[in-house]
Amino acid sequence: MKRFIACVALATLCVVTACSYENTATVTIDTGIRQQAQLNWFDRVLALLSFSQPLQADPVPGNLPSPVNMITLSVSASDMVTITTDIPLETGKITLEVPAGSQRTFEVVGYDVYGYRYYGGITTVDLSPGQEVNLNIEMGELNNKFNYCYYNTESKYMEVQNYDIVDPTQGVVAFKVYVSDDDSYANEKLKFILTQWNSIYNGEMWIITIPVELIDIGTKYYRCSVVNQYGEGNKILIN
Repeated sequence: MKRFIACVALATLCVVTACSYENTATVTIDTGIRQQAQLNWFDRVLALLSFSQPLQADPVPGNLPSPVNMITLSVSASDMVTITTDIPLETGKITLEVPAGSQRTFEVVGYDVYGYRYYGGITTVDLSPGQEVNLNIEMGELNNKFNYCYYNTESKYMEVQNYDIVDPTQGVVAFKVYVSDDDSYANEKLKFILTQWNSIYNGEMWIITIPVELIDIGTKYYRCSVVNQYGEGNKILIN
């Protein structure tokens, strides 16, 4: 009887494993972001005695304003439940099983110590069942060049400003607008993805106008974010 039960259990495990293998792909992502290695007491003494320098992990790539404090990954598609997980800072690398299918979007976001998203990468791929993929996501700085957004109720447009000499919308793909019933943003939903705007430099600042009609602004609460080739930046208030 025990042998029979063991055989049934083994067969069940094989079936589950086979099903998992047939319906998923194994994806490995290396962000290139690694936390500086921390040496223990023994390693420090050994390094001192051998007159060698302590080994350090790779620094955060690029000229970023502050260290990356947390990295998250989300995997989404229209026919699957979104996968959300953290990527270990020590390695900057993760391997996970993802349901096979088309248009799987992988978005990596790096946060600073204050919880602001400012570094990231995004790509969309098709995955075949049983496929093993080393996914190379190009990482870069997110667009957080705007501090507030003004809404003109009469003319129905949003306006953002920036004092850079270079057009701050360079590399921008879209502006996203979110709406909520209250200022806690607990039920916030994506309302618009806007891909048309007008950039004008008046000799002092850039003024960017984005045509959109926001209903019940004042009783509804709106926020806006900028999307560039590396993903979505922080949300700013629309007043």
